[in-house]
Amino acid sequence: MDLTQLRLVALGHSSAGKSSYLAAMYTRLAAGRKGFRLVASDTALAGQLSTSGKLLARGIYPPPSSRRTELSAGLEFGRRTVLGFDWTDYRGGALTGSAADDPETAQLLERLTHADAVVVFADTQRLATDPEAQDEVRRTVVLLHRAVDEQPTPLPVVLVYTKADLVTDPADWARARAAAAPLEELLVSGGRVRGTAVAVSCGTSTRGVAVPVLWCLSTLLTHRADEVARSLGTTKALIKDLRKEANGIDSMVSWFKGVESAAKRLKYWEGVAREEKAELAGLGRPARRLARLLDSEQRGTVPPADAPARSAAR
Repeated sequence: MDLTQLRLVALGHSSAGKSSYLAAMYTRLAAGRKGFRLVASDTALAGQLSTSGKLLARGIYPPPSSRRTELSAGLEFGRRTVLGFDWTDYRGGALTGSAADDPETAQLLERLTHADAVVVFADTQRLATDPEAQDEVRRTVVLLHRAVDEQPTPLPVVLVYTKADLVTDPADWARARAAAAPLEELLVSGGRVRGTAVAVSCGTSTRGVAVPVLWCLSTLLTHRADEVARSLGTTKALIKDLRKEANGIDSMVSWFKGVESAAKRLKYWEGVAREEKAELAGLGRPARRLARLLDSEQRGTVPPADAPARSAAR
């Protein structure tokens, strides 16, 4: 997993609020949050998102988009980019199309099998009132299972309940979450999935917009840091054993047999250990700080009503 080229895929039907979310999220994180700052590679797109974000704060929403949106960005910590990702937001019709007839649907299916994280957008109002929304949820779950089955590493999955500020009746929230139950069950299914659900509002009362992206990036960064730490532990144990073997007699016997000596292997693994220590040093502090930022952004964003909201620790 290359932390500089992570692939985040956004799913959601038309009018689910993906365009508003992207603008609100970018506006919040581009301004900087506790030492982190999001920087888009395309300055023109960054300007468009910032303008849309300012309009959202005044209650002016962008029209639903029928095009795929792509954002390439880096998350900086201090003066260093610690994570880079491509965010791809497919048009709503790609979820219901046929891969044989719709090139974008075929591309979406292929992209999902190689995704590093998936963010699913669901219109809370529509979930609570439209029976067809349940069918859309079931198709999304089928697509996600395909993505999960292809993943060798943890797959962060975030369910975003959009327009949360417009749903105030607990009974409506209960219906919405009942409709989305197959998705919520996937979030807590364990295995490779690292899931959470978040209630998001974009507009004059912005809430939770940083959580989906931060959840994905924090999960992947923490996983890589843990992975390097485990590898370093194994490398140190190997070095300890090799130091016991590396002596003059071993070198002579190895030369006579034409095999690599313990001394040479020790030198190689000591180099590996230095590289792993350097990588871990660059990952540890950002991973801890990013986890704390995520925790602060998550406060007050758990969807209402009694239903499973998120999995155990990442």
